[in-house]
Amino acid sequence: MSEKTTKKYKWWVIRDLLEVAIVLSLLGVLAVIYIPRQIWDEEETIKSQSQFKIEHAYDILSYYNRITGERTINGDWAIKLVNAARDSITADSNFIGNQEIVLDGKITKVDLFENFATVYDTSFGFLKTRKDTIQDTIMTVVLFNEEELINDTSYVRKDMINPYLIDSTFVGIADTSFSSHVEVVSYYDNFTPTEDLLICPLTNNKYLITLTDEDYKVESPIIGNYRERRYLIFSFNSKSHGKIEDGDKSWARF
Repeated sequence: MSEKTTKKYKWWVIRDLLEVAIVLSLLGVLAVIYIPRQIWDEEETIKSQSQFKIEHAYDILSYYNRITGERTINGDWAIKLVNAARDSITADSNFIGNQEIVLDGKITKVDLFENFATVYDTSFGFLKTRKDTIQDTIMTVVLFNEEELINDTSYVRKDMINPYLIDSTFVGIADTSFSSHVEVVSYYDNFTPTEDLLICPLTNNKYLITLTDEDYKVESPIIGNYRERRYLIFSFNSKSHGKIEDGDKSWARF
C-alpha cells in the first residue's frame, strides 16, 4: 500500500470515527434532555395515583365509621363491609336504616343513611360528560282564546302535553312534527374499591392507617427518600406521597 493510499485510508478512518462520535454525542444530548423528563413524568404520575388511593382509602374508612358507629385500622375489612352495604342496597332499595349484614361468617349491625348509595357512587366514580341526541315530538296544540274569540296555537313537546289536554279551552291537536337536539349529560363512571386501594403503587407496601383522637390518619409508607436506578446514570426519586389526617390532605395545603 502506497504512502498516499495509507494517508487516505487513515483520513477515512478518522472521518468515520468523528461521525460516530458526533452521533453518540447527539444521542447523549437527547438522552440528557428527554430521559429525565420521562422520569419526572413517571414520578408525578405515580404520586397522583398514590394520592388518589390515599384519598379513597380514607373515604372507605370514613363510611365504615359512619354506617357502623365504630372505627377500624383493618382497611381490608372496611372495604368488604362498605361494598357489601352498597350491594345490599342495589339488591333491595329498602335496605336502609338499622340493618344487619352477614359477611365472612359474622353479623355486623349497620345504620345506612338514605342517600348512602348516591354518596358511594359519586365518591367511587369519575365524573364524565357525554352528548346525547334527543328526539323530540312536537305537537301543535289548538286552544280557544275566550277574550278574542279565536283559536290560538302552541307548539308543545309531547312529554309536556298533559296540562294542555285537560285545559277547558283545549280544541285539539292540529299537527305533529319531529325534531332533535343535542344535550350534554353528566354521569359517574363508577368503580368498585378493592384491597388494591390500600397498596402504594410504588413500594407495594400498605398505606399506614392509624386512629387519631376522633378520626383517621392514612399516610404513605415511604419514609425518607425512595430511589431506583434508571438507565445506569439516572435515578427515579420520590419522597412520601403525603397523608390525610382528620380529613386534611397534606398535598392540598399550599
